Amino acid sequence: MAELLGAVELRELIRHIMEDGFNRADMAVVYASFHPDYRRHGFGGPSVGSLDEHVADLQARHDAFDGARFEIHEIVADAERQTLAVRYTFHGTHTAEFLGVAPTGRAVTRPSAAFFQVRDGKVAEGWIVSDGGGFLAQLRGEA
Repeated sequence: MAELLGAVELRELIRHIMEDGFNRADMAVVYASFHPDYRRHGFGGPSVGSLDEHVADLQARHDAFDGARFEIHEIVADAERQTLAVRYTFHGTHTAEFLGVAPTGRAVTRPSAAFFQVRDGKVAEGWIVSDGGGFLAQLRGEA
């Protein structure tokens, strides 16, 4: 029988991933919280086809941005469907090449919304919608 999480547990899962995993650069949290066959569909950012690709992408953000962190604004969960949505902002200072842009030293932000499907207590699939154009404009000093 599949493990179903309640709404509070779903919200805590995503909070744990974003704050204890990404914000602390602890990829062990990410590996423990996602299915190995995780897929991420990116709209305004990259898609990934595996958990390893996802972790590599998260690590690349830490490598390119000092102080890389997610600021969570809102999490909404549906326990019956095992889905959730999170509205958040990425923050960091651009200190190494990223997306082909040489380091600028600029502080940047990237507002985003993510929608996740949970299976057996772990994240199985994600859809990320973010302001990729605005983010690149910040990196290039156009915004």
